[in-house]
Amino acid sequence: MEWELMVEGDRKMMTGLELSLEVPLLSEIRQNIRKEVEAWFSSGTIIPPVSYSTIEDQATLLLEKYGWDKKYKAFVMVCCGNAIWRPVIGSVPFNRRIFLLPHCLKNSRLCQGQQDEMGLLCRECGSCSISALLREAENLGYVAIITEGTTIAARLIESGKVDAVIGVGCMDVLQKMFVSVSKFSIPSIGVPLLECGCADTFADSDWIKEEIYHFDSNSAFRLLNLNYLKTRTSSIFGKEQLSRILEPAGNSTENLVFESLLAGGKRLRPLLTVLAFEAFSNQIEPYNLNRLALSVECFHKASLIHDDIEDNDEKRYGTETIHARYGVPVAINIGDLLIGEGYRLITETRLPAGTICDCIKMVSNGHRKLSVGQGIELMALRNHEILSTEEIITVFEYKTSTAFRVSLLLGATAAGADAGSISLLEQFSRSVGIAYQIKDDLEDFKNENGDFEIRKPSVLVSMLLEKLTSDDRTLFQHAFQNSNIEIIQKLADDYNIRQSAEDLLKDYIEESENSLDNFQNIGLKMALHEILGNIFKEYI
Repeated sequence: MEWELMVEGDRKMMTGLELSLEVPLLSEIRQNIRKEVEAWFSSGTIIPPVSYSTIEDQATLLLEKYGWDKKYKAFVMVCCGNAIWRPVIGSVPFNRRIFLLPHCLKNSRLCQGQQDEMGLLCRECGSCSISALLREAENLGYVAIITEGTTIAARLIESGKVDAVIGVGCMDVLQKMFVSVSKFSIPSIGVPLLECGCADTFADSDWIKEEIYHFDSNSAFRLLNLNYLKTRTSSIFGKEQLSRILEPAGNSTENLVFESLLAGGKRLRPLLTVLAFEAFSNQIEPYNLNRLALSVECFHKASLIHDDIEDNDEKRYGTETIHARYGVPVAINIGDLLIGEGYRLITETRLPAGTICDCIKMVSNGHRKLSVGQGIELMALRNHEILSTEEIITVFEYKTSTAFRVSLLLGATAAGADAGSISLLEQFSRSVGIAYQIKDDLEDFKNENGDFEIRKPSVLVSMLLEKLTSDDRTLFQHAFQNSNIEIIQKLADDYNIRQSAEDLLKDYIEESENSLDNFQNIGLKMALHEILGNIFKEYI
């Protein structure tokens, strides 16, 4: 049962081991607890995904109110998680759900099923409850699996082929799988086995059927399919689509702009714009959406071209940079043209004039912050200075956080998002941008290929300098002046700087998650949690 306790944001997954995993054997007790928990959350004021501590706090309040035995606290927490997620799962079509059953429900003496790489193949011999449950779920359209392992289920979840999970099992079998469920914010319902064991266990079949049949065609919840929207975003950057939108004249300068936009990249920024627009828009508007998403990529590619010049980088995405091939003057001009294209695309949308004005104001403020942040970094390089940790966090906020902010707010503003949602997205953007850059600095510092640039501002170098003793500071300054990476990395190991940076990173990840707690647009909220899981999977 403990697997269900591992909900979004749980950084203390082992806490659940302190709880009794006992499930009430009497049906009347189980039904009473479930009924009261459902009523408790019926107002819908708590929007998933929620943290472990929130679930635990709510369970504690319920135990006190109804006087339930404290040994059932873990069970009550499961019911709380189910009640919070149930309205969301009710909106998910049956054919976008996965139904998981454990091997241990089978009759070990009479079972005629066979094992393959997917799990147990039921022969419908009727010796246990599995065949009836499996048939009902599959007839509805579920992907139904009988498995003791977690690999297949986790792959389905992470592939985006399912939008919700209904699982039956005990902690030993399903705990690891629901780490993925938590990380990627997959709506989930858990039905615990009445007794945990390795064989011949049993479960509440009526409860299971109630969950698999639950569907609400009138649900107000609208989920966003992240995989579909990734594909949708990528399609904007095909040659034919780009030609239709940009209508290039065919001269050499515009051809280079076209080439820059076709070049590789994660397309994360336009994806965020698409997500925010889809989340708040009442209708599909591909004409506007395509131009908004493309404008964000224009701004991004312009900043990369200018960054490559300023950093004297000759490679980007494995190929020569624009300035390495054509010279600095040409590259500066291409970057400037991309900025112009970005603004042109916004003005050519069919949005109301006031909305276009708001979008341009927001983007131009972003450009200003980006340039100020880049300026702080460049002046530090010029003067051979090491920024303080506070200063470098400000640079991260001005540069990387601004990129997230512009991407999300452009889509949200264009779709008419309310002021409260805009404010929460701004908070999220600040935290996730800083976390993103700390992660980037950590990866650069760990790089064993010698690519770490000692003079380029790094949060790890800043943190190290602030912790050094006077003697080690002298050693550091000498190493810094002579670009001796080995000595600086040795000092970083001595002062455990990597761990300190990881701790700081996790603080900002948690801050990102917390900023979404009161976010009411559940589709975007879940998509952003899923993106956090993808970006920071090693740290969540």
